[in-house]
Amino acid sequence: LSLPLPLLRILLTVVVIFRILIVAIVGETVYDDEQTMFVCNTLQPGCNQACYDRAFPISHIRYWVFQIIMVCTPSLCFITYSVHQSAKQRERRYSTVFLALDREPPESMGGPGGTGSGASGGGKREDKKLQNAIVNGVLQNTENTSKETEPDCLEVKELTPHPSGLRTAARSKLRRQEGISRFYIIQVVFRNALEIGFLVGQYFLYGFSVPGLYECDRYPCIKEVECYVSRPTEKTVFLVFMFAVSGICVVLNLAELNHLGWRKIKLAVRGAQAKRKSVYEIRNKDLPRVSVPNFGRTQSSDSAYV
Repeated sequence: LSLPLPLLRILLTVVVIFRILIVAIVGETVYDDEQTMFVCNTLQPGCNQACYDRAFPISHIRYWVFQIIMVCTPSLCFITYSVHQSAKQRERRYSTVFLALDREPPESMGGPGGTGSGASGGGKREDKKLQNAIVNGVLQNTENTSKETEPDCLEVKELTPHPSGLRTAARSKLRRQEGISRFYIIQVVFRNALEIGFLVGQYFLYGFSVPGLYECDRYPCIKEVECYVSRPTEKTVFLVFMFAVSGICVVLNLAELNHLGWRKIKLAVRGAQAKRKSVYEIRNKDLPRVSVPNFGRTQSSDSAYV
């Protein structure tokens, strides 16, 4: 697939939502009488239940619900991580604005002995500053005053950060973007691995068809009995449909990984390993080295006992 990456993500989201709706709306009605209509030609107590357990170790509908939950978990973890990083960035931006305001030089309040109108003017200006509020990262004035007497917000030149601060902010932003990209690639890999695992498990559990007649000789059946499954054709169609949807999800995940680039995936995995290694080394370096005292006898003490 040579589709653009946003279109691939939209298609994958649509397919996942479509699968959730199909399982929730149609699957519940198709498999509603799955166990009650599973009838065996015997009156032996417990034989029906034992044969049903062998024919369907896990109910189709429960298996698919569990599959959807597990497949959607990596995406939910990525969304939570992204929201957390965005909140940290917003808090960091607000703290930068407050630091810039704290570093602003105080306005002249007259001479050393200045009183009267000069002192009252300075007090009014301080009151004006206290009445300012930050809205979306911009310092605005909340008091209804005219534009000639008091500006609505500070000029850009008053909040111009230091070049070293710009470099630090750029580096932190780059690290944050690299972390989000690495987390996204890892969650796509895990999601695809889960899809493939559930697809293989579905094949080994049910195959590609639901038989209408099932022969069973499991205990407590005294002999081999024949059991009948309700609506086998409809369940077979539904089973093949879920196989097709899972296969489409696997193909879309592989196309997304191919679009991201296998080289980036390798770099993301190596970057995560290097980060864990560096954190481990830093922790070991910060731990204080405690010297174990020697409780053995010294030479002088030994000579004292001689």
